[in-house]
Amino acid sequence: MNSKSKMVAEARLFVRLGVLSTLGFVFYYAHLFFGLLDNVLVFKTLAITFLLATIPLPIIAMNSRKLFPELSRSGQSILTFATAMLLFHHFLMTFIFVMFLRGESVL
Repeated sequence: MNSKSKMVAEARLFVRLGVLSTLGFVFYYAHLFFGLLDNVLVFKTLAITFLLATIPLPIIAMNSRKLFPELSRSGQSILTFATAMLLFHHFLMTFIFVMFLRGESVL
């Protein structure tokens, strides 16, 4: 695999994981406020899955300087910080969901 196709594949992976993490963000708050899922095992499994999908995002953003070549140095720093905050958010929400919630909505 040449370097250009490797960069494209890495960018696609980053975008796909970013979309999956955004869906996780929506899932967390939809379940928290509306209690969408009644099955405790399913919603805990989904929470852990969204956390696991978010873990590679800051790693890819930090290690790949050529991920988005149009971004300036400060833009890459902001991207890395945003993905790290997304990972931190998903970790805390997964911890709350797995340890404390029992499948019902909070409100």
